[in-house]
Amino acid sequence: MDSRDGTLRGKRRGDLFHCEDGAVLQADENAARNVLARLHDREIDRWTPWQKVKSILLKRTERHRLGLLNQDSSCNSQELSTESE
Repeated sequence: MDSRDGTLRGKRRGDLFHCEDGAVLQADENAARNVLARLHDREIDRWTPWQKVKSILLKRTERHRLGLLNQDSSCNSQELSTESE
């Protein structure tokens, strides 16, 4: 999952995550940002079955592709920080 926009676009190859737009992220940092984003996700909680998680993420990816993902979405990467408060 691309931590910048919360979509299922891109692919991990070893230590790198190759985004659909050509950007390359460090894979472990990308994964850590995804875990952090999940803390604030209103649709997915700790006990959500993986099949439902995948379904939700596929719908978000499609909405993003169509330009329909709103600014209030739970996968807003601007709210993420790796610094402790």
